[in-house]
Amino acid sequence: MKKIIIAFMLIILLFLTACSGTKIPQKEHDMFSDADIGTGINRFAFDMLRLLSRGDLKNTFYSPLSISSALAMTYAGAAGTTAKEMQKTLYFGPQHPDFHEKYGKLTERLQSSDNSEFTMHIANAVWVQEDYRLRKDYMKIVHDHYKSKSEEMDFISAPDVSRNIINQWVSDATNDRIRDLIPPGVIDAFTRLILTNAVYFNAEWQQAFNPEMTQKDDFYPLIGEAFKTDMMYKRHHFHHSGTDAYQILEIDYKGNAQQMLVVLPREKDGLPDLIDHLGKDLIERHDKNKTYEDIILYFPKFRLETDYELNTYLRMMGMRQAFGQQADFSGMTGNRDLMISNVIHKAFIEVDEFKTEAAAATAVVMRLTAMPPAPRAPLEFRADHPFLFLIRDKQSGTILFIGYVTDPEVS
Repeated sequence: MKKIIIAFMLIILLFLTACSGTKIPQKEHDMFSDADIGTGINRFAFDMLRLLSRGDLKNTFYSPLSISSALAMTYAGAAGTTAKEMQKTLYFGPQHPDFHEKYGKLTERLQSSDNSEFTMHIANAVWVQEDYRLRKDYMKIVHDHYKSKSEEMDFISAPDVSRNIINQWVSDATNDRIRDLIPPGVIDAFTRLILTNAVYFNAEWQQAFNPEMTQKDDFYPLIGEAFKTDMMYKRHHFHHSGTDAYQILEIDYKGNAQQMLVVLPREKDGLPDLIDHLGKDLIERHDKNKTYEDIILYFPKFRLETDYELNTYLRMMGMRQAFGQQADFSGMTGNRDLMISNVIHKAFIEVDEFKTEAAAATAVVMRLTAMPPAPRAPLEFRADHPFLFLIRDKQSGTILFIGYVTDPEVS
């Protein structure tokens, strides 16, 4: 009889608990949604842009997607304080296979299919010293979620041969736009692991510019006198927004999957102040307030090639331990015997009347520790002075590439 009463009381207790709305706490990694992956990449993009703009402003361009992807593969093997610092700096989710699965699904969706109207390819690779063993669970994450190839190398006895093989893979993955990613001297006898990411993008404008309308026109730099540059022209309806300080214009690519956003300061010397106040809310306000306007657009042709050694910047952003003797990448090998020695990034973009072609690659080198209104007069959007631009995926909002142009004549 006592057993029946106890069982009855337990049933009543469970019923009351369910009715009260009490929920079992959700694990932290389950609370990190698919959308949070793209948001994190964007937040990292703006943080990095502010750091890169310190000092003299010169043409800047990079792929936050590429940098984040290479470091996400690295993060998969991080632990302890090293993992916490990487998570905070790069806006990653908790160190759990579920995060890497979501990250992989985003990058897979971003890429083009064989019959697509645009080309977007993302490639990853893990290059490991022969006879240096990585944990099977770590390799499963990079293979399954990042679709990474893996290849053994002889960094110790043949560093230049290894460097040439990796650089050729990067060149092939970026349609020969990124060459010599890893410079001489980076690989040495202490190198054990290199993680690489390559991103290639090529898309035609939804509405091309007429080359016969392109002509030399003035461009006003931050310092010095105006100079002539090739200025493209188009009158068309564009999504547009603006404030007292800047205006933003969307230029769509064929297929309507990506677009370029051009953020143009009202003042010709307004780029530094724009960068100082840059954040994801700038894009959110644009998406909320944009209108479809008849606009006369003047936009310069340009070509940029950049390269960065990112160690110092990543340290300044809070990712410190990964570069020192106390680094903990035990998730890779089972031992705390690896640290990051170099994070190298190169990027390329060319914009003309018909298309945009862009590419970027990142290498993480690891060594032993030791929205139309009523018709009205057209607006004018004249990008004849330094401006910020970014290329984003329209569905997820993920920033693929970002930069600013201070001199369209300098490549």
